Amino acid sequence: MRKILVSSVIFFLLFFYGLILSQTRVSVFNEQLEPKNPSGFFDYRGVTNVHTNRGGGSGSPAQVIREAQEAGLDFLFITDLNYFGVSPVPEGYHRKLLVATGAEYSYLDSRLLTYDRNRKYNLESLGQAQVLLADLLSQSGPDSQADLIVLAHPSKPGYSWTGPYPSGLDGIEVLNLKSIWQAAWNNSKFSFLWSAIIYPFNQQLALLRLYEEPEEELKLWDQLSATRETVGMAGADATAKTGSGGDFYLKFPSYQTSFSLVSNHVLLRSELTGESEGDRRKVFDALSRGQSYMCLDVLGNPKGFTAYIQDGEKIVPIGGRAKWTPGMKLIVKLPSKPTVPFETAFFKDGQHIMSSNSVDTEYEIHGKGVYRVIARVFPTVSLLDGQRWLTWIYANPFYLD
Repeated sequence: MRKILVSSVIFFLLFFYGLILSQTRVSVFNEQLEPKNPSGFFDYRGVTNVHTNRGGGSGSPAQVIREAQEAGLDFLFITDLNYFGVSPVPEGYHRKLLVATGAEYSYLDSRLLTYDRNRKYNLESLGQAQVLLADLLSQSGPDSQADLIVLAHPSKPGYSWTGPYPSGLDGIEVLNLKSIWQAAWNNSKFSFLWSAIIYPFNQQLALLRLYEEPEEELKLWDQLSATRETVGMAGADATAKTGSGGDFYLKFPSYQTSFSLVSNHVLLRSELTGESEGDRRKVFDALSRGQSYMCLDVLGNPKGFTAYIQDGEKIVPIGGRAKWTPGMKLIVKLPSKPTVPFETAFFKDGQHIMSSNSVDTEYEIHGKGVYRVIARVFPTVSLLDGQRWLTWIYANPFYLD
């Protein structure tokens, strides 16, 4: 009788806490304010590193596209793993969602994501892919501008790059959701299991509480950026598939949940027009130039965020390269004032140089270097987790010679 009573109390407390969680939102902004594009730019949100049932995922292309639409994305790059032949993914606009394809290939001990601006490759085997990747990785400069080669989950155990990083490697995934959750499992299985228990009540919160700063990836990003322009990207690594392999797996987390957590925002100087081929190239070019930032969208809609360098009347956008001149200013603007403590942090050559608690910040640049900024917030994650600092935005660097 006592065991039944204790079990009933535990069940009631868990269910009551679940009801509280189901009504909990972590958004750090007044949601009644309508997000607006930053002055001079148009902000478009999208997800990369996504897998259908043709390449490591559980959902059909149609299902993945539908869930991306429900998540409110502007663009989606599907990158099925080691898939060869005619792509089953219908590229182009699906209502307001621009769908494009890339690919993910096994290469040495790592995984590489490839995005082809002109879609000129028609590979038929992994052997062909290995030869092509070896050629692309040896290139640099203008010869490589039609391709974007990104190292997927660079710190994931068993998939780490060995040896020098080749000149043709254009970027790395600074954020990769699967790597973050795998690290959470390795660091604290109890915390991970607790997230699994509360997942049915609040999927976003259950996964957000597992988020930790990608310290190794940030360190690598700064090291590579010191020697060459290196694009930082956020990879959903979305499969809606968790299991030990084979036919048995759980559709966890859902595509829509993954899409709602983290994304890449490109900042374009002109609007997308609805013409799929031209718009695909616009988005590709912005991603390949690093004219983008990564965001934990679950914390709040960042539309309105911008960072740029003011050089007299000239504007250098995120990801840009310019010659340093005295009087240059790095300007960062948040969309509005968060409802929780926040700060914008500035880094030069990987070292923290300044923090600001203002919505708009101007920093006078005193010399050459690689500069990047982040925006952090201090929300209450949940009743039991309490408050903690979370990086909301990671902007791509500026390069000043």
